[in-house]
Amino acid sequence: MAGSIQLAESKNEISDTLNYIANDIGHGVHDISFRIYLKDHNIILSRDDFRLTVSKKENITEFSGRWRDINVIWEFKKICGGYAIRLKAFSEHELNCISFDSLIFKYKPLTENFLDWRVLQNSEDYVRNPIGFPTVKEALEMNSPCNLITGVFRDNISKGLFLGTVIPQNNRHTYKIEMPEDNVLEFTCTTKFIPSLSSSTSLSSETTWISANKNVKESFDTYANFTPCLPGDPKPITGWNSWDYYYFSVSLDALIENMEEIRKDPNLSENVKYIVIDDGWQHKYGEWEPNYKFPGGLEKAVKEITDRGFIPGIWTAPLLIDTASYAGLRMPELMIKDQYGDPVVHSGSYLLDPTTPSGKDFLKKLYTRLYEIGFRLFKVDYVRSILRVDSFYDKTKAPYEVLRDMFALIRECVTDESHILGCSLPVECGQGVADSGRTGIDIHNQWTHLEWALECYTFKYWAHKRIWINDPDFLIVRGKDTSVEKETNVLNPNQNNPNPPRWRKGDVFDKYEAQTWTNVVMLTGGNVFLSDRISMLNEEGKKLIYKGLQNIGVAAEPLDMCCGYHPSIWLQKLEDEYRLTIINWLDEKKTYNFNFNNYCIEPPKEVTNCWTGVNINIEDGILSVRLNRHESAVFQWKR
Repeated sequence: MAGSIQLAESKNEISDTLNYIANDIGHGVHDISFRIYLKDHNIILSRDDFRLTVSKKENITEFSGRWRDINVIWEFKKICGGYAIRLKAFSEHELNCISFDSLIFKYKPLTENFLDWRVLQNSEDYVRNPIGFPTVKEALEMNSPCNLITGVFRDNISKGLFLGTVIPQNNRHTYKIEMPEDNVLEFTCTTKFIPSLSSSTSLSSETTWISANKNVKESFDTYANFTPCLPGDPKPITGWNSWDYYYFSVSLDALIENMEEIRKDPNLSENVKYIVIDDGWQHKYGEWEPNYKFPGGLEKAVKEITDRGFIPGIWTAPLLIDTASYAGLRMPELMIKDQYGDPVVHSGSYLLDPTTPSGKDFLKKLYTRLYEIGFRLFKVDYVRSILRVDSFYDKTKAPYEVLRDMFALIRECVTDESHILGCSLPVECGQGVADSGRTGIDIHNQWTHLEWALECYTFKYWAHKRIWINDPDFLIVRGKDTSVEKETNVLNPNQNNPNPPRWRKGDVFDKYEAQTWTNVVMLTGGNVFLSDRISMLNEEGKKLIYKGLQNIGVAAEPLDMCCGYHPSIWLQKLEDEYRLTIINWLDEKKTYNFNFNNYCIEPPKEVTNCWTGVNINIEDGILSVRLNRHESAVFQWKR
């Protein structure tokens, strides 16, 4: 009887402590728990399977327990107006854990119906999965897990729920949202272990920071501060890249034509520093030798670039091995293998295993040779494919660790003299892995891609000069009103499809859309790389790229997150002035009224339109602007 009483008292203490933490996280959070999934016999262990005890030390509360030979420590660290939570398990024997649900809880704010609240819907697989601020109803219908960041807010002012993974990450970590009963959301935070790690004797979930005491902007600001700013205030870079206009048809002749156009234009020659050869120069993926379009080899291409005063850059996809390449046919020791020992295929290519001795040697030879030829910018692409791999040659490595190690190897080969741009490199890898990082989907000159690119960027704006220099992809402006060509793009195989996929869907840019994309690139404060055929832009097109190259290096912050699917209002805080960008996402005209006082900004007497130079009077603390469909405007005023 005494033992039963002690057990009941212990359970009460655990429940009371968890209830206190839930209330401290913020109103509406309750029923906190965890789950552990074992491989053997598909066993699922819950909080109640462990005889938990609780200990407290300063700002950390730990719950410890044991089930058979498995010990757990469930840690809650009070920090920054929320809690950083992780679950650890250890044993004298192999754990054989598939995954941890390190945090499960329910959320019910004081409102009759919050189906129209907005969800922070972020996915690392932004090509296949939705990303943006859907309503709760829409997010539940999407039924798509989130990565890195999620949460739910009524609007941009009210307090809501925020969850973010503390980086750097090692393992895959996702967030799932369900509605088990009316007006109650259940959140599940899951760390998944690849099979080669699941048999370890010690495992730890990724750490989730959670708070329900802040509005959405305050939550993003706090989350960003978990990663300190990069030292030295690194500067964004500018250049021209072959990809968006030429695709795989890039040639030495195309490079020379565009370099000559840039050189004879004073505005461009002063600002364009790098010339980057993108995909299409190589014989095959895995055979990184120049093809027939580069007579004289890469050495000649580098000479043509440097002789004209530019810095050479080159694109590679080091993890991809064409199945018909020499490496694909004769070098199986390079490849990631499945459970049977056969090469894994991803999007039609084999994948190189950067943890094998031969894989490391392959990478060293590739990047050392490209560096010695004279390249000083390295765009490293298609690296996210690693996240779908279940086993590496090095059985001790998790996916994000493998990526960090690969980029460290590349850095060793190309030295600090070179600029590394990680393309599809996850933010989750953490700070200092690459100099710059692409923030999302490829841009193309269709409105749907502009929307898509900003959806991705909205979840990474905070990473600028913390993780890397943000790279929003190319500044392209060619379209109906800005090009001398009638056809501005390579063949679109879905051009006439009545139900095309989102990729390259719709008409090419009109003048408003081209200017809006220019404004978006400017508000990122990140890299600016042109990728139009310069000679085919008309004067209107050139005016846009001239303006877009005037980079100020400061990232804008979205002020109206969770007021719609896309933020419309972006503010850059410069040393001596403010810049405000307003975007009309609608397919019709709309009047926007920006109330300075709502954002704790002292209303100026007037603002200046950055494009027209026209001064606009501010009346009653409100800036009123009417925008055409897909149009945007940028205003500045002294601080």
